[in-house]
Amino acid sequence: MEFRHLRYFLAVADALHFTKAAQGLPVSQPALSAQIKQLEQEVGVPLFDRVGRSVQLTRAGAIFREHARRALREMELAQVAIAEEEGLQRGTLTVGVVQTVNAYLIPEIVSRFSTLHPRVVLKFDELSGPEIEAGVTNGLLELGIGFVPAGSDRIESQLLFEEDFVVIAAPRHRFARRRRLPLAALADEPLVLLPSIFCTRRLLNTSFEQAGVVPRVTVEMNSIEGILATVKTSNLATVLPRLSLGLEGNAGLRGIPLNNPTPRRGLGLLWRKGGYRSGAAQALADQVRLVVNERWRRKADR
Repeated sequence: MEFRHLRYFLAVADALHFTKAAQGLPVSQPALSAQIKQLEQEVGVPLFDRVGRSVQLTRAGAIFREHARRALREMELAQVAIAEEEGLQRGTLTVGVVQTVNAYLIPEIVSRFSTLHPRVVLKFDELSGPEIEAGVTNGLLELGIGFVPAGSDRIESQLLFEEDFVVIAAPRHRFARRRRLPLAALADEPLVLLPSIFCTRRLLNTSFEQAGVVPRVTVEMNSIEGILATVKTSNLATVLPRLSLGLEGNAGLRGIPLNNPTPRRGLGLLWRKGGYRSGAAQALADQVRLVVNERWRRKADR
């Protein structure tokens, strides 16, 4: 078995189509099919069910996919480690990041890091909090920027900042001129919120329970950008971390602080406990801290 077999397998597993997978590889479709058959013979079981021109992973294929990804990730880490031993700055760094941080902070972080380390390839995956923790734990992500404290004792974390949730509404909304709101004031207010699969929503649900409030959720959307666009063009309000207001195109929206209680979350850096930290990962973490500190210093000076 060779590493190219793993890359070919993962390309087909992602596309679930041999012809489409071959388009992104330096190999023809017939040659790709032959390579996958060779891999299946080596493994000893079918990895795909062939149904016409499309394919589906078998149960064995789904198991093999996770191990194949980890194997390739370990090879990337080995290449980074060897490069750093030679005094070079190259390789690939894979990072998981939650939605609001990805949109608001990552562009500036990438700009600074790429200027300092142009030979390091950055891969950012926008993921939920649990997905980031899973990726850090199993080694698919070298670094995570997510919620802290982490839910797993296999993860080390460092708090970057804590952030309050606010009611976000259009200027015409009845809450727009309020300076502060008790959470109980939202009891009968039509809201558009993230679904409960998101950690942000589950944290908010806990705060609602503490206030004895059953929220009136009119719409659920899994995109913060979609929620804010809906708020701008409707009479609906939402409750999101204050960082959401910094997203491009939302300058006209109002953010009203909440109390009794104030929903709050911590965001920070996540690493696998005892795992290898490449120089590239540590350099990126330094840039994250610098950008966060500068953003918060600007806020304090206003």
